[in-house]
Amino acid sequence: METKLSQFIQHAIQSQPISGTSLIISLYGDALHHRGGEVWLGSLTNLLEPMGFTDRFVRTSVFRLQKESWLDVEKIGRRSYYRISERGQNQFRHAESKIYQSEQPDWDGKWDLLLLEAANKEDKLRLKKELSWLGFGQFNTSLMAAPSCAQSDIPSLLSELNAAEHAIYFRADYPSARSEKNLKELVSNAWSLQEVAEHYHQFILLFRPLALLLKDITDKQISPAQCFQLRLLLIHFYRRVILKDPLLPDELLPAQWEGQIARHLCTNIYQRVDQAATQYVSQICETTVGELPQPSTSYYRRFGGVLKEIAA
Repeated sequence: METKLSQFIQHAIQSQPISGTSLIISLYGDALHHRGGEVWLGSLTNLLEPMGFTDRFVRTSVFRLQKESWLDVEKIGRRSYYRISERGQNQFRHAESKIYQSEQPDWDGKWDLLLLEAANKEDKLRLKKELSWLGFGQFNTSLMAAPSCAQSDIPSLLSELNAAEHAIYFRADYPSARSEKNLKELVSNAWSLQEVAEHYHQFILLFRPLALLLKDITDKQISPAQCFQLRLLLIHFYRRVILKDPLLPDELLPAQWEGQIARHLCTNIYQRVDQAATQYVSQICETTVGELPQPSTSYYRRFGGVLKEIAA
């Protein structure tokens, strides 16, 4: 059974090219964000080398993330400790609200509309990119839109993006059902839903065999190291899909949307391996003051609160 798990891990690693910076971001966001966000560089190597990622791979990745302001570094003697930067904290919070969501959001039928005609070409390109990452779709060259459940405080969001002077904000109703077909086509194109659906399909094909395999084994048949590796790969691949998903309400999605299937699959696997993976990270990782702190209470709210707290 251990061989089958090891084979799955290697198959997953080889199934798609893995960016070092992206993998390290997945590791920090999933395993360290709620545990102080700081770790010794050697600990990262100790976590990833058994998966086939070299010390050089890790060093190059964290160096790039530091240059891109995702991480800050503190050197004590010959040791380097990398912690999540303030910019990184903001990005992780935005991402976490999507990755660990337990269900599709409710919707009141209203839309948030942002007209960007007042922005110059450079600001418009920047805002389109950032707003797309936050769940907005492009309805035309100057109009970005999102179901009103996607963002609760648009003025604050615009201020955070330095866009208050470049965007005009409207909240709109959609009272007519006659144009529903045209609206769904517009939504599908604006958010590239066919492409997102294909990514979900590939995720399900990759991880469904793991879910079946985990049903047939006991806790003693899977090592803590394997639990960590499976959880990291699960979230890494899921994150790459879910962050492209605008998480539209059910009313705007195609029939038989595979996003729900992927979410349930991810939740079930995560819940199965989480405790042993968390304990393994505790054993391997060191910070500037010694051991990692235990996960904060908010960690256990992931996926609707299905995770079990580890006894101190």
